[in-house]
Amino acid sequence: MIKNYLLIAYRNLRKHRTYTALNIFGLGLSIACCILIFMLVRHHYSFDNFHKNITRTALIGTESKLEEVTRENSVPYPMSLALRQEYAFLEKTAMISARDNSLITISSDGQAPVKFQEEIGRAMVEPELFEIFDFPLIRGNLDDFRQPQTALLTEKMAIKYFGSTDAALNKTFKVNNRTDYRVVGVLRNFPENTDVGRHSIFTSWSTMTSDSTNRMVKNWGGINGGTHCFVKFREGYTAANLEAMFPAFREKYFHPEVREWWYHAVPMQAAHFDPDYGFGANKKHILALALIGIFLLITACVNFVNMATAQALNRAREVGVRKTMGSTRNQLFWQFIAETGLIVVFSTVIGLALAHIGLPKLNNLAGTSLAFNLDTDIMMFGFIAALMVVITFLAGAYPGLSLSGFHPAESLKSGSGSMQRAGGFSLRRILVGTQFAISQALIIAAVVVTAQVEYSQNTDLGFHREGIVNVGLPSSEPTQKSTLKQQLSAISGVEQVSLCFQPPASEGNWQTGVRMQGAAEYEPFPVNFKFIDEHYLETFELKLLYGRNVQPSDTIREFIVNEALMKKLGFNTPQEIVGKILDVDHRVFPIVGVVKDFHNRSFHEDINPQVFASSADNFDQAAIRLNGNNTAATLAAVEKTWSDMFPEYVFDSEFMDDQIARFYEQESVILTLVRGFAGIAVLIGCLGLYGLAAFMVTKKTKEIGIRKTLGASIPGILWLFGKEYFRLILLAFLIASPLARWAMNGWLEGYAYRISLGIGIFLTSLLATFGIALITVGVQSVRAALANPVQSLRSE
Repeated sequence: MIKNYLLIAYRNLRKHRTYTALNIFGLGLSIACCILIFMLVRHHYSFDNFHKNITRTALIGTESKLEEVTRENSVPYPMSLALRQEYAFLEKTAMISARDNSLITISSDGQAPVKFQEEIGRAMVEPELFEIFDFPLIRGNLDDFRQPQTALLTEKMAIKYFGSTDAALNKTFKVNNRTDYRVVGVLRNFPENTDVGRHSIFTSWSTMTSDSTNRMVKNWGGINGGTHCFVKFREGYTAANLEAMFPAFREKYFHPEVREWWYHAVPMQAAHFDPDYGFGANKKHILALALIGIFLLITACVNFVNMATAQALNRAREVGVRKTMGSTRNQLFWQFIAETGLIVVFSTVIGLALAHIGLPKLNNLAGTSLAFNLDTDIMMFGFIAALMVVITFLAGAYPGLSLSGFHPAESLKSGSGSMQRAGGFSLRRILVGTQFAISQALIIAAVVVTAQVEYSQNTDLGFHREGIVNVGLPSSEPTQKSTLKQQLSAISGVEQVSLCFQPPASEGNWQTGVRMQGAAEYEPFPVNFKFIDEHYLETFELKLLYGRNVQPSDTIREFIVNEALMKKLGFNTPQEIVGKILDVDHRVFPIVGVVKDFHNRSFHEDINPQVFASSADNFDQAAIRLNGNNTAATLAAVEKTWSDMFPEYVFDSEFMDDQIARFYEQESVILTLVRGFAGIAVLIGCLGLYGLAAFMVTKKTKEIGIRKTLGASIPGILWLFGKEYFRLILLAFLIASPLARWAMNGWLEGYAYRISLGIGIFLTSLLATFGIALITVGVQSVRAALANPVQSLRSE
C-alpha cells in the first residue's frame, strides 16, 4: 500500500512539475533557515552546560546604586579571598582578570625572539577556577600553578608558541617585555560555547598577590572590567544562600568611596543571558530569531496549501474516479499525505544543501564555528526528522482532507463543483494575507534597523573622527613619548598628533568620583576621566565653549569639564564654573575651561559627565590625524617611526571609524539577519502569490471569456485580479504595521539617541509590498486578460 502511495505520488509530482518545483524550493528555503536558526539558538542555550557541577556554581556581580543604577559582572580584586574566608558553604572560589592586548615574547637559544600581540588571549587566574569548571589539564600539574610567575596554555597556544604540547612544558615566555612566566601545564582546548573559557593564556594570580607594591589586590574601592569572581557551592546550597549573606558581607568590607556598591550571586546557568550581570548575549534577539524561523516555516506551508488547493480542479476527476472505484476518504487522505511527504523529503535535501552553503556565512556573521555532524549529532538529526513530520502534516493535512472530501458525482461532471470544497477562496485570502502581514512586518523591521544603524554611524558625534588613527604607547617614559610625537608630526601626510589616555569615544573608560571643593561627599554619579595633551582639542576638533585649553604638564594641574558635568554640578553657564576648584578622586585643582558635549560612548547611552586633565604618565595612545593624501605611505612611515622607537614591541593601530563601528557590531549582525530573512520571507511570499494567481486564473477563466465577449476592457479585467491583491495587501498592512511598530519601539528603547518611527517607514513597506505583488502576478494577470475568449469558452 505504502509503495503504491509513493509511486502514484511520484507520478503526480512529475506531471505537475512547476507546482512541484515551487513547493520544493519554498519549503527548502524555509527548512534551511530553520536549520541554521536552530543551530544558532541551540548554541547559545548550551553555554557552559557541559560543566558537571554547573548547577552549583555562580558568578558574582556588582550593583552601583548612584544617581543611575548600573550593574556589571566585575568585582573588586579581594572578592574571592574574602568569600573563601567568610563562608564554609562555599566549596571553591576563584578570580579571573582579563589582561587584553598582551605582548608575548618567545626566546629560543641562538634564534631571534618571536613576538605575538594577543589582543584578548591572556588572563590572570586563581588555580581554583580549574577545580570549579571542567577545563582539564592534559599535561602538567595544577599545584605548580599556585606558584608566582607560572602559566597554563591551551593546546592551541602551546602548539603555536612551542610546536607541541610536550615541548611547551617548563618553557618560558615574557609578557609585555617585563615578566617571565614558566609553562607548568597545558589545558585541553576549550569548547566554543563557554563564557568562562574565553582566554587561552593563563598566568598565575599569585604573581600579582606576591607583589608587595601592588595595592589593587587588597583594594575594595575599585573595579577593573573583565575581573570576575566565580564560586562553587557545597551540596545543598545555592546562590540564594549567598545572596542572603551579602548585606552583612558588604558592611564588613565596606569602602567609604564606594558606599553604594552591592553584590549579587548569579547562577551560572542563567549568566549567559542575564541582561545585568551576564556576558552580553541578548535573549530577546535569540527568541526573535526563533520566532522568525517559525514565521518562515508557516509562510512556506501556507504556500503549499495555496498551491495544493489551486490544483484541486486538476485533481477533482481523479478523486471522483478513485471514489467510484471504491477508494475510501481515509485512503485518499493518506495518498495526498504521501505526496506531501515526498515533496518534504526533496525539500529537506534542498534545505540541507542550502544550509550547508549558508553556514559559513552565518559563522562569519555571528562569530561562531558551528558545523554539521548529522552522523553524530543526535539532536540535530531528531530536529530535522521532527521538522519533516511537522511540515508534512502542517502543509498536507488540510489539502488532503479537502480533496479527499470531494463528492464523486460533482467531481466527474467538470470539477467545477468541487472548487468551493477545495479550501474556499476566503480561506486562501486569510492564508495569503498572513503571508503579506509577515513579509511587511519583516520589511518594516529591516527598514527601522537600517535607519537606526545609519543614524548611529552618520550622525555628528561632536568631534572629528575621519582619518584619525590611534596607536598604542608601550613606554611609560614621558620624554620618549614626547620624542615620538615630534617625529610623527614631521611625517608628510600627518596633520596633527595628540597624546592621550583614550580618544573621545572609547569602549573602555576610567570612571571615578567627583565633588566641588568643600563638599562633604562625592556626587552620586561617576565621571569619565580623560588624560589629554594640549593638542587633543585641536586634533579631534572639540569646541571650547569658554576658558582655555590645558597647558603641557607631566602631572595634573588643572581641569577642563564638559557641559554635562557642568549642569550636573548645578551651574548654568560655563562662565559660572570656570575658576572653581574641583576634587576628582582626591585630585584637587581649578577648572580652566568647558568643552561642548560630545558622544563618548555608543548611542545606547547618554553623554557622560567628563573631566579632562594633562598627565604625561597616563598617555597610553597617540591619536594621529592624516590629511588623506597617500594614506598607505603615511601609515607605513608611522609604523617605521614607531617601531624604531619601540623595537621590542609589535606595532598595532586602529582607525577611529573602525573603533566606533565596534559599538554597533551587534546591530550590524541584527541588520544582516533581518534583511536576509525579510528577503527570504518575501521570496517565499512571492511563491504564495503565484499560487493564488494560478488559482484565480483557473477559477475565472470562463468568467474572463464571458466578460470579454460582453465588451470588458483589458484594464478592467486586470483590475478584476488587482483589486484582490490590493485589498489583501492593505488589510495585511493594517495588521502588520501596529505590531511591527510595537516591536520596533521596544527595540529602539535600548537607545538614548534614536530615530522616530515616522509614516515614511511604514509607507516604504507598503509600497515595496505592492511592487513585489505587481511583479509576481503581473505576467499571469496580463496573460489571462489577453487570452482569446473563444478558447476560454470552448469547453462550454
